[in-house]
Amino acid sequence: MTGVVYLLHFNEPLHHARHYIGYCQSYEGLETRFAHHANGNGSKLLRAVHGKWQLARLWQGSRDDERRLKKRKEAPALCPLCTTVPRPVRGLTPIAL
Repeated sequence: MTGVVYLLHFNEPLHHARHYIGYCQSYEGLETRFAHHANGNGSKLLRAVHGKWQLARLWQGSRDDERRLKKRKEAPALCPLCTTVPRPVRGLTPIAL
């Protein structure tokens, strides 16, 4: 199933963490998903940053693609807010913000 993989950039780092990579089943569901994150109903990491994050990038992809990006452990290199030329992700179609 293809959905949306997203990269969130934290306004202030939480210890070593500066980013979160997540997945949503549809583009239309992103607003609801982000509201869950902002309200503390989602990952423990995002609950700890208290909604102080911003959407950095979107790709058309699957939950497997989300896992693959997380395992790469290079979110800062993928983030356009951290680098002027973010690294492309082979195999994923970017979605304009």
